[in-house]
Amino acid sequence: MYNCELYSVLKDEQDVNAFNLKLDDIADDLYKRGIRVTFNTEISPDQKAFTKALNEAEENENAPDYFIFMNALDSQDPSSFKSLFYTFIRENEKLITPDEEHEGKVAKIKISSLGDLGNGYPGYCFKIFNKYYVVLPQASLTETEIGYLLNLALDKATEVFEKNDEEIPDGVTFIDAPVKKKEGFFASFIPHRTDSKNTKTRKWIVLFAILAFIIAGGWLVKEYVIDPYLNSQITSEIYDIAYDDTADEEVEDEGPAQNWAKLKKVNKEIVGWITIDKTKIDYPVLEHKGDNASSQYYLNHTYKKTYSQFGSIFVDYRCTDSVKSKNLILHGHHMPDGSMFSNLMGYGGLTGDLNFYKKHPIIEFNTPEEDATYKIISVFKTSTYYAHGEFFNYMQAEFLSDAEFMNFVYNCRVRSLIDCPVVVNEDDTLLTLSTCSYEFSGFRTVVVARKVREGESTKVDTSLAKINKTPLFPDVYYQSRGGQRPDVSTFKKAYAKDLIDWYDGKGNLEGSEVLTATVESNPTEPETNSNGRPVSSNTVTNYYEVKFVNWDGTEYYSVSVREGDKVTPPSGTPKLPKDEYYDYKFTGWDTEGVNLKNVKYSMTIYPKYTATLKK
Repeated sequence: MYNCELYSVLKDEQDVNAFNLKLDDIADDLYKRGIRVTFNTEISPDQKAFTKALNEAEENENAPDYFIFMNALDSQDPSSFKSLFYTFIRENEKLITPDEEHEGKVAKIKISSLGDLGNGYPGYCFKIFNKYYVVLPQASLTETEIGYLLNLALDKATEVFEKNDEEIPDGVTFIDAPVKKKEGFFASFIPHRTDSKNTKTRKWIVLFAILAFIIAGGWLVKEYVIDPYLNSQITSEIYDIAYDDTADEEVEDEGPAQNWAKLKKVNKEIVGWITIDKTKIDYPVLEHKGDNASSQYYLNHTYKKTYSQFGSIFVDYRCTDSVKSKNLILHGHHMPDGSMFSNLMGYGGLTGDLNFYKKHPIIEFNTPEEDATYKIISVFKTSTYYAHGEFFNYMQAEFLSDAEFMNFVYNCRVRSLIDCPVVVNEDDTLLTLSTCSYEFSGFRTVVVARKVREGESTKVDTSLAKINKTPLFPDVYYQSRGGQRPDVSTFKKAYAKDLIDWYDGKGNLEGSEVLTATVESNPTEPETNSNGRPVSSNTVTNYYEVKFVNWDGTEYYSVSVREGDKVTPPSGTPKLPKDEYYDYKFTGWDTEGVNLKNVKYSMTIYPKYTATLKK
């Protein structure tokens, strides 16, 4: 008595139902043939599913002797059989080691056709390691009752197995290994009309791979060789112009560092020149009057007004008083070749670099009106994503009061990776440098400096600088790295508690401390107190990302939500699976176990759908 695993292939709903209705009768018929059904398994009509299921069954110590596949094939040629079984068969052929008699030959598992089982649709059988496999076409295609179809197939399979067991007991034959014809270089890769289908496919894949390699290589050469070279040439040209004073017959010893007359002839929008000694930061600063939140011209244009991914160092559009703004904000790219504002990363990653700071504690920023020096007071990391936690808008150029200005300075300093030994007061002006940073997605590295006062030395006693062991990071840092968020308040509160040693102003500052730019940047209306005034932006407000995704995990819709707020699921239909066997229908979002009316944490919501066999 053979044990048998009976597979029902889920190709057609009609065939599946017919099989299930006749299952008991089929089992009885098989038992009469000496075949006992020990397993009845439904299997997806997918080559990977077949290969996995067959391999698992083969490796099972208690695996049955017979495997019968009902409703498996849907073609009158071997194509559907090959698509489901050839991977499994070829894997087993590789496991067969020829004996001495067949040395140098290749093992091939004998596959036999069962002939026409109805309406021109054949079945197949084969044997591997003393296990028998019988594969039947879909009953509906043969227009034959499923029980009769099975008995007809088994009659033919039994005849085949009995004959083969005498000639090839293991179901394996051995053939001469094919001799590979040597091909020239082009013949190896160019498809030819005499090539087999598989060979043509292989050659096309190789050709596309070579093409992709060439394109990728070209892109890398452009990105890391050609573009940096061209940008270096453009930068060299402006250096020669900026520092060329040979045309002036009389040059004053105390004249400006740059030749502004010549710079303005090149581009009237050159408004400044920034330098950090002994770094690559030595560039003209551009300002485009038409800039706004959605368009910043010099983000991707050179001082020649030609397009470039390197862009230029440029003034933020919020600086309405241009280079005379209370906080002058400059942007520059973080380029892979170390140009533009890349050197700002030298001040530290998630920990400050004290050695780099001690070598570069000051910034030179010159304009046609004056040459000025700025002392660095803060180096910090922040995020542009509300989902990363409480938002601090460092891109604030003007302030409504001295109290607001000093609270801004306080917020910069409590975030600083380095405790910089530089005092600040309400009469100072700031220079803020910003560039992309990659510690977390959407991060920025920000360096803030204050202008050297009249009569003050440009020297900084860097021996007094220290690493800040508890800088304030966005919440995403603590969620990822752990640690405790430091307790911060406002400038006035910290100053009253004698927690600030870097302030040398008059104290008793009038006006609101509320950072208006930060409040205005919040994605929801700011909270207010009993007087209707916005509460301080230092109040901890958590924001969470709620993401709705397609079935494959790609983003469909996402929103940043303040803690406790409500989320409404998006309209429309997300991307659903597609295959040749099932139709899928979206039935809503899977919100079981989550509370979208009172968001307390970030979450990912997946779609729900039903799958129906195609007719």
